[in-house]
Amino acid sequence: MYTKALIISFAAIAAATPLSIRSDYTVGPFNTCSASDTAQTSCRNTTAIQDDCCIETRGGQLLLTQFWDWNPAKGPSASWTIHGLWPDRCDGTYEGYCDPSREVTGDQITEIIQKNGGHNLLRYMRRYWKDNASVDGNLWSHEYNKHATCFSSGRPECYASTNNATHPQKDVFDYFYRTVELFKGLDTYKVLKAGGIVPSKTKTYSLEEIQNAIKKAFGVTATVGCTKETGEIAEVWYHFHVKGGNVYNGEYLHIDGGKSFCPETGIKYPPKEKAEDN
Repeated sequence: MYTKALIISFAAIAAATPLSIRSDYTVGPFNTCSASDTAQTSCRNTTAIQDDCCIETRGGQLLLTQFWDWNPAKGPSASWTIHGLWPDRCDGTYEGYCDPSREVTGDQITEIIQKNGGHNLLRYMRRYWKDNASVDGNLWSHEYNKHATCFSSGRPECYASTNNATHPQKDVFDYFYRTVELFKGLDTYKVLKAGGIVPSKTKTYSLEEIQNAIKKAFGVTATVGCTKETGEIAEVWYHFHVKGGNVYNGEYLHIDGGKSFCPETGIKYPPKEKAEDN
């Protein structure tokens, strides 16, 4: 396991700020929140939060993280893949594995998504949310257990009908649904290509070129990660605050990312060979 599509136009990608939830499925239902809470933005609130189910307080800086899986090649050759959705505190620190009682296996995640009617969601995850060394469910369970259990506003007690037999463990479903919908609006491959940055066996790129392509699309920088030994681009982390609701139903507002983990020049972007293009 790791240690560490919907096709839309570039113009649509560039206009995707803030990132709002789509209507293919319905998240929640959640407990009723006060107007003062839902008027707040995580990490920017100017008044005390009355209910931490209503605005994210434990991990108010959200990171949508993606892999460039080229060795071994995973996912489509013209797409990055999903790593996860992470809650950072507003100072950049973070927690992990916050509630062992809620931890689930990959098989349980599959069953929960199916029971909630998410057959299309599961099909998408199997194509774009890939584990590079094991079965995909191992990465899914790792991401949920480590990160989703740390959201203040995504806890089961934040739901209005947690035990509804037709929507069992809805918080599990909502984590994967929300992450996938964010990923669909952050097409790193297309954004980089629009900036003249394409996979190559010989060409290299500068960190400035990569960040300029991302900033042109979204108006902010991202955190870019490279392999330490050989300098291939490996990950991109997009940073957000959440406005007007909880982690699953609020609007995601782009913010600048933190320090990148790449050299200034000579960054390799290897093509995916034998990728899953079916």
